[in-house]
Amino acid sequence: MLPGWNFGRSDVCNKSAFCEEAAKRGYILVLPEMLKSVYSSELFPETRNDWRRYPTLKWITDTLIPFCRKQFSVFNSGGKNFLYGISTGARGVALVAENTGSLFLAGAALSGDYDQTLMPADRLMTGYYGSYEQFKSRWEGTDNPALHSDRLKTALYLAHGKRDAVVPCQQSIGFSEKIRRENPALGHQLALCDTCGHNYTFWNSQNKAVFEFYFTAKALRR
Repeated sequence: MLPGWNFGRSDVCNKSAFCEEAAKRGYILVLPEMLKSVYSSELFPETRNDWRRYPTLKWITDTLIPFCRKQFSVFNSGGKNFLYGISTGARGVALVAENTGSLFLAGAALSGDYDQTLMPADRLMTGYYGSYEQFKSRWEGTDNPALHSDRLKTALYLAHGKRDAVVPCQQSIGFSEKIRRENPALGHQLALCDTCGHNYTFWNSQNKAVFEFYFTAKALRR
């Protein structure tokens, strides 16, 4: 479960019913404390000093997942592994999925951004990668989910509110169109809400659909 920008790891459990619903279904939840992370694969000289202490994508793939596998016997290859993320955490879902092969059966990414080049003035991306004008190769590199979606082997459920004032809805629409065109057999889905914004009211409303998607993806992978 990957949290949004500066959301505590338990925020989703305290402000939505997702964790409670997951527990009822027998899921084991892994909640890393990411805080002000944008799930970048590395840090750069231009990365803000006060953001350098937060976990990266490689910390998830190279440290967290192997540790959980060894210590708790979760995230095993061929296991029933799933991803869930909201806001910046949804970007994290896409990046983790693209960098872990077929480890995860499915992922739910709610209200995320997937192509930072479409938001060149974004302060979070600039704070990590430097300006788009100076460092286009970073913005278009391995940390851009939309430009490297050909690596994706995980079914994704994308959802976005059309009244989202934080992350443009077009981020999910464009990413969904691309991944469904590239690999329709994975069964990617997109859900849009005409009246919803960027908040837990919307994210909580997606719980049933998310768990149904997980179930379907699990059945298809058998």
